[in-house]
Amino acid sequence: MIVAGNGNSNDNPHARVIGTSIGNYRIQRLIGEGGMGQVYLAVHPGIGRRAAVKVLTPGDAADPQIVGRFITEARAANAIRHPNIVDIYDSGVLESGTPYIVMEYLEGETLTQVIGRGPIALDDALDWSCQVAEALAAAHACDVVHRDLKPDNLYLIPDAHRLGRKQVKVLDFGIAKLQRQSLEQAHKTRTGALLGTPLYMSPEQCMSQKDIDAHTDIYSLGVILYEMVTGRRPFDGDGVYAIISMHINDPPAPPSTLRPDLPRMLEEIIVKALAKAPADRQESMAVLHSQLELARGNAAASSEALLRAQRIRPIPIDASPPLAMPEIKTLGDTAVSGRIAGQTTSGRSPSRPWLLILAAATAVFAFVFWMAGNRSTTPTQPAARATGPGPTVTAPPPTPPAVIEVGLASAPAGASVYVGDVLVGTTPAIYRTAPGGEPVEFTFRLAGFASERIRALPAQGLTVTAKLTSPTPAPHSAAPKHKPTRGTEASPSTDIQTER
Repeated sequence: MIVAGNGNSNDNPHARVIGTSIGNYRIQRLIGEGGMGQVYLAVHPGIGRRAAVKVLTPGDAADPQIVGRFITEARAANAIRHPNIVDIYDSGVLESGTPYIVMEYLEGETLTQVIGRGPIALDDALDWSCQVAEALAAAHACDVVHRDLKPDNLYLIPDAHRLGRKQVKVLDFGIAKLQRQSLEQAHKTRTGALLGTPLYMSPEQCMSQKDIDAHTDIYSLGVILYEMVTGRRPFDGDGVYAIISMHINDPPAPPSTLRPDLPRMLEEIIVKALAKAPADRQESMAVLHSQLELARGNAAASSEALLRAQRIRPIPIDASPPLAMPEIKTLGDTAVSGRIAGQTTSGRSPSRPWLLILAAATAVFAFVFWMAGNRSTTPTQPAARATGPGPTVTAPPPTPPAVIEVGLASAPAGASVYVGDVLVGTTPAIYRTAPGGEPVEFTFRLAGFASERIRALPAQGLTVTAKLTSPTPAPHSAAPKHKPTRGTEASPSTDIQTER
């Protein structure tokens, strides 16, 4: 792991390395320390390219086991070649016999530093975990298992292709296991040594089992994702052995108890990844990546719907009373304001008699003008548009639904449902599709049960339910062994329930 810092060459016992050349790079300064050596900033003098050079300490260089781990790191990362895994440019051995690795220089911060500031936004947690899952799925496809996944080994740098976003780099494959190697060729550990970080180790690692496969990385990513969304690790304690015991025996507290707004789908993904038995976790890192991408899409859709709801606000109704109209009173045939009427009805003569005369004349003139206008605008015949029947108004046809939602269920629950090779959810789940499509074949898969295929035409309110059975026949059954049925066609006998 690369830990950026301001190293002082005077405090470094290997200061003699600074100023020398390693391969095509010239060492400039110490920038940090990794788990197995010193890390230096180096620059290619011809093109100015920067790199990080990791050099083993003399003591570690004398240990064949550590040297083996060091070489494994270079070989594993170079075999994968994924944008979310740190790049290895070169490797070799110094004149003193000390091995070195020239790798990509990163400017950013570790996930540990980000988590230290509190729970991470859900969008970022899903984005980063999807990147890690994709990188490790590529590693597992090359038969490389990381086995030491932790926030210290996840480095966040600015994403050059997405403004304002972060790119994750997976570091330190130093204890990775190359599955293609035989047990004799694989790097060996010291007797009784525990490789990995207990806070993020899988139960099988804690028990020092020999056959550690890709499911251990799934568990470690589940611990990291739990910590990202809640700000706390699922298992923590005062001592190493207490933490190991929790990983082996204790169920984790549901993450929603620490973050109530956590989507149910994401919580189910995390809890499944933290299953004690490897077979009870996701089938592979590729499946976990698909589930995270699906949860990420659902979260993005929910956020967009919330934004739309916030943008569409009702126009506020002004509840203030209307402006008060002046009170009108009558005096004979003349309408005058209440102020003038009050003066004339009080028994006193108005101070300006000509105002009454003017008001009376105005009223007479208005009455005559109204009568003349009424006679001139009165039609002699009914209007043309009133003589014939009015146009027929028909109600618009009902708008069909834009999306059809089909329920997916299984007995027992927790099955992964696929359409083709695409994971669409884990039961119970909802499958969304456009109306008017063709029948869809759903494949239900659950560890320990035979897969079930059901073909159905999507319809609003439909629930497709699979009853999963064990692939092993009952001991008392006399029937010959045969493979379980791989699929059924939707028919009246197919277990499809309609809920309306």
